[in-house]
Amino acid sequence: MRLNSSRRMLLGLPLLGLRSASAIAQAYPARPVRVILPFAAGGGTDVMTRVIAEHLGNRMGQRFLVENITGAGGNIGTERVIRSAPDGYTLLLSTMSIVSINPALYRNMTIDIPNDLMPVSLLLETPQVVVVNPNRPWRSLEDVAAAGRAAPRTITFASAGAGTSTHLYGELFKHVTGADIVHVPYRGNGPALADVIAGHVDMMFDQLPNSAEQIRSGRVRALAVTSVERMSFAPDVPNAAEAGMPGLMGTSWSGMSAPRGTPPDIIAHLNAELQVVLALPELKARLEQLGATARGSTVQAYGELVSTELTKWTAVIRAANLSANQ
Repeated sequence: MRLNSSRRMLLGLPLLGLRSASAIAQAYPARPVRVILPFAAGGGTDVMTRVIAEHLGNRMGQRFLVENITGAGGNIGTERVIRSAPDGYTLLLSTMSIVSINPALYRNMTIDIPNDLMPVSLLLETPQVVVVNPNRPWRSLEDVAAAGRAAPRTITFASAGAGTSTHLYGELFKHVTGADIVHVPYRGNGPALADVIAGHVDMMFDQLPNSAEQIRSGRVRALAVTSVERMSFAPDVPNAAEAGMPGLMGTSWSGMSAPRGTPPDIIAHLNAELQVVLALPELKARLEQLGATARGSTVQAYGELVSTELTKWTAVIRAANLSANQ
């Protein structure tokens, strides 16, 4: 049976669309790509994001430029990404706190993070580490807990902002131990740790990459790490379970997300290139030096992780009766 010209044109449209989408992915990126990091410069997450961006840029032939946009626990930078054109040229460094904590913590948000972002890939995971100013007398988690119970609201802990992992691990510590310690939020891990070092704040439930160099240099004292493995550069520091607090065990993680509506071919292309980059021995070694482990994933697996963790941390936030109003 012969097809008239109109029917041939209509039947050819799906193939034309596929070729067009494929061509878009093959041409991408044709110009520099912005990676929004919604926290302050100088922290461990900032350093690791720049390391990954540099390797990804070398791999893909365009610069991946990291831009720090702070405020509202990461929501301001996240909204900047969500409001950007969904063309693959504005991406988000999506930490656990942004995509799996903030949606439960903040009320009356103008964005819908779970639905306004598309997963690209998991990038890395890091343990938390409990650090104190070295001039404080505490030598263990139980020392802090006992002091917090004996003298309520006299011990302060810094965080990267309300609802970040460095905040919620502090709330978890309060729940596990009954210690009444005071949260002091900052606009990023770097400024928070700087005030612990300066002695303006007593302690921090930090991400290991942010504190690793300061632990090595003795500018902060590590009491425990939340991963199963001890820190290679501080093998005498126990993990939380060994320190008698298994309820503090766990990791933080970071991934990459894009605005809703980004072409699937671009998402798939980015994911494939990231898997290659994250497997590079030199990148893995650099992240391990910074206290993190490279963790690539499929697009689907990262989306499922975000959803599962959102359910988990929503329960923690409700149990602690936490909220943050913008």
